[in-house]
Amino acid sequence: MSKGLTRSEVAELIKGMTGKILITTHKNPDGDAIGSSLGWYHFLKKLGKEVKIFYRDRIPYFFDFLPGVNEVESGPEIKGEFDWVIITDVSDPKRTGFENIPAKKSLVIDHHITAEPFTDYYIVEPDISSTCELSYGIMKIAEPELIDTPIATSLYTGIVTDTGSFNYSNTSPRTLKIASELLERGVEPYRVYSSLFERNRINKFKLLELVLKTLDFALNGKVAHITLYRKFLEETGAYPEESEGFISYPRSINGVEVAVFFKEVEGKGKWKVSLRSKGKVNVAKIAKKLGGGGHRMAAGYETEGDLKEIKSKLFKEIELALEESYYKSIL
Repeated sequence: MSKGLTRSEVAELIKGMTGKILITTHKNPDGDAIGSSLGWYHFLKKLGKEVKIFYRDRIPYFFDFLPGVNEVESGPEIKGEFDWVIITDVSDPKRTGFENIPAKKSLVIDHHITAEPFTDYYIVEPDISSTCELSYGIMKIAEPELIDTPIATSLYTGIVTDTGSFNYSNTSPRTLKIASELLERGVEPYRVYSSLFERNRINKFKLLELVLKTLDFALNGKVAHITLYRKFLEETGAYPEESEGFISYPRSINGVEVAVFFKEVEGKGKWKVSLRSKGKVNVAKIAKKLGGGGHRMAAGYETEGDLKEIKSKLFKEIELALEESYYKSIL
């Protein structure tokens, strides 16, 4: 049975870990996944631990500025035996992409409201901006003097990406205070920003052109959705991760309450569905019902089948959520 821990308990647990430690995160890693796992990798190394960091998928090129990124290994299977595994930014074993994680004991550090930890120990704080923000809080309790520039840069990057550069509703005064503390530890904000957002390849814009041509609406304009077919990647030479942020276009349309991005993944009939809400609809609740999870205003799930049927099923759930929101507002 999994045991939930406080920050202090996690700090003590990590300081007392012995033997070989593995760090991993979810497949198709984003900034928070990469930043938190790399942050813990550096922190544990400074504690004198024997650590390995391994992902299911390769790291997108725009994170190549992060310290230690070349030490991250990736592949379909984790080889070897470990005494501990620390899994960041995910609480569902399927989301790691691995059928088996060869570790005797396990710890999850996460912030998703739909989290259902499967590990021996876990800490999940859904009201926090990111796993990186949570990780910083734990590190400050454990050994604050060890938080150097490489660790701070990793954590800052995850906070920036998960808060939409401090623009999303998950940004709190505490988040900004932590960002300030990370700058004091040597983070160069423009270097992070320019590395993430000012190195776009022309292929990305060619892909965006094709995806925006699929823009369509449902539920009387309350839902806007776009689609990325595998053939678009072949036609443009773009990488799948270069579609990051595309969902902000349909979400920005006046009158839209929920934006949806359907991405065709490897294998016929397999889709990744991303959901973004402007507040009226709890998309985490919808995603969880359909086999995924996330946050109230940003969530997703993976599914298989005919796209028309997938859309119909999803739009029905969104319609029910909109109706529920309406009735709550008039009561």
